[in-house]
Amino acid sequence: MDLHKLTEHKKTLLFTAIFIIVNIAGIFFISIHESNAIDKYLIEEATDTRDDFNNVLADYKHSFQIFTEMLSREIENNPDPDQIWNYLKTIDTKMLDIEGDTFDGLYMYYKGRYLYSWDTPYAEYEKTGYVATERPWYKDAAAGEGKIVFTPPYMSYANHYILSTISQLQPDKETVFAYDIKMGNIQDLIHSMNRFKGEQVILYNQNGTIIGSTTEAYLGSSFHDSIPEAKARIDEAKRELAAIDENDDDEIEKAKEKIASATSFYNFRESFKDNLSLLAKSSDKAHSITIDGSRYYGYLLQEDDYSFLVLIPFLSMLKATLGNWLVPLLLIELLLIYILNQISRALKNRELKEAYVELGQTQKRLQIALKAAQKEAAIDELTGMMNFSSFKKNMTKILTEMEPDDSGIFIMIDGDHFKQVNDNYGHNIGDEVIKLTAQMIVGRIRTIDIASRLHGDEFAIFVADTDDYSVAQRIMKDINQTLAKEAAKRNMPAITLSAGAVLAKQGDTYVALSKAADVALYRAKETHDGGFAHE
Repeated sequence: MDLHKLTEHKKTLLFTAIFIIVNIAGIFFISIHESNAIDKYLIEEATDTRDDFNNVLADYKHSFQIFTEMLSREIENNPDPDQIWNYLKTIDTKMLDIEGDTFDGLYMYYKGRYLYSWDTPYAEYEKTGYVATERPWYKDAAAGEGKIVFTPPYMSYANHYILSTISQLQPDKETVFAYDIKMGNIQDLIHSMNRFKGEQVILYNQNGTIIGSTTEAYLGSSFHDSIPEAKARIDEAKRELAAIDENDDDEIEKAKEKIASATSFYNFRESFKDNLSLLAKSSDKAHSITIDGSRYYGYLLQEDDYSFLVLIPFLSMLKATLGNWLVPLLLIELLLIYILNQISRALKNRELKEAYVELGQTQKRLQIALKAAQKEAAIDELTGMMNFSSFKKNMTKILTEMEPDDSGIFIMIDGDHFKQVNDNYGHNIGDEVIKLTAQMIVGRIRTIDIASRLHGDEFAIFVADTDDYSVAQRIMKDINQTLAKEAAKRNMPAITLSAGAVLAKQGDTYVALSKAADVALYRAKETHDGGFAHE
C-alpha cells in the first residue's frame, strides 16, 4: 500500500469514527428530549381529559342542586308524601326539558316511603321485595353524609348507554333525593379528546367499570377483570342468551350485543396483558408497551374515584413530535457534514471546492427532506383537526377511488359574526371558540367521515356514503345546537355556523366541489344565523 492510499485509508477511518460517535451521542440526547416530549403529550392528554370530565360531573351536580332546591321548597309547602309523589310526576317533565337526554327519571325516600316519577305501580316493587334503604343509591347517599354522590356507573344493554345515580342525604338524616342520569356527555367528551390517529382513551371508575372509551364496545366492561374473568363474561352472556325465549326478539338482540361487547373487550384485555400494572407504577411518565403486536405509548392517570388511560400508536406519536426529533437530527447531520468537510479541508486543500459543493447539495437535500417531513404532519395546530392541505389530499384520494354508484356530501362551513368575537373579547377567546367549534364538529360526525379546519373560522366536512342533503342539514343543526349549549356551559361567546353543501360523485374534483359548495355557502350566509343551503 503506497503512502497516498495509506493516508486515504486513515482519513476514512477517522471520518467513520467521528460520524459514529457524533451520531450515537446525538441520538442519545435526542431520545431523552423525545421521551420528555412524549411524557408531556400524554400527561397533558390525560390531564385535559380529567379536567373536562370533572367539568361534566360538576354540570351534573349543578343540575341536581336545582332539583333539590325545587323539591325542598315543595316539601316545605306540602309535606304530605302523597302530594310529593304527585309533584314528582309533574317535575319529571320539567327536568327532562332542563337536562334533555341526560335525565332518566327521579325518585326519593321520604317519611318511610319510596316515591318516584314514573308510572310503574308500586305493587310491582312489592312483588320483588324492593327495599329503598337497602339500595346502593340510598346507602351511598347515607355514607356521603349530605354530600352529592354518584353510585358506581353500569352499562344498560336494554337502553345502550352508561347509567349512574346521583343522590344526596337531606338534613333530616333520613330523606334521600335521587335521580338517574345517562352519562352520554362523558362518551362525547372521550371522542372529542381523540387527537391522534389510532388513539385510545379509556375512562373507568374505582370498581374498574369502563364509563368512557373511544371503542364503545368496551363500555360497561371491567378493567379489574383478569383475562380468565373477561373470558367468563362471554360464557355468562352466552348462557343468558340460551335462557331467553326464542320468540323474544328484543331480549335476544340485547343478549347478542352483550356477547359482542364482552368478546371485543376480552380480545383487548388479552392483548393488553399486564401493561396496566406497568403503567400504574409511574404517574409522571409514559411507557412504551406492546398491544396485539403493535407498539404504543401509554399513560395512566389515577385519581381517587376514576382513572384515565391514554394509548397512542408509536407512529402517530412520532408524527406529532416531528419537530422534537427530526429537526435536531437533521441539524446534527448538517453540523457533522460541516465538521467533516472542515477536517477534509485541513488534510487536503485541493479538495475544498468539491467538498463545499457537496455540502451545499447535501444541505439542500436535507432541507427538502425536512420540508417533506413537516408537510406529512398535516395537522392544524390550534384544533388538532386536519389542515387544508391534508384535507384536500384526502378528498382527492376519496374522489379518485369512487365507484360509479358512490356518493357523498361535501360541506363548506363558515362562522357567523366571528369577527365580533375577536373584536369584543380578544383573539385568545376567539381561539377558544374555534377550538370548541372544532370539538363539536368532530364529535358529530362518523369515523368514516372527515373534517378539517381550512383557515380562520372556516371548516369543511365530507359525509361519506350518502346523497341525501337532509343528512348534512341534520348534522349542521346538531353541531349548532351543541355548540350553543357547550358555549353557554363554559360561559363563552357563541357563534353559529352557516353551511353550503354539494353532492360529490365519481369524476368530481376538489376544486369544482369547493367552488360549488362556496356558492351554496354564500346563499346560506345571507341571514348570518346558521343557515344551510345546497346546490
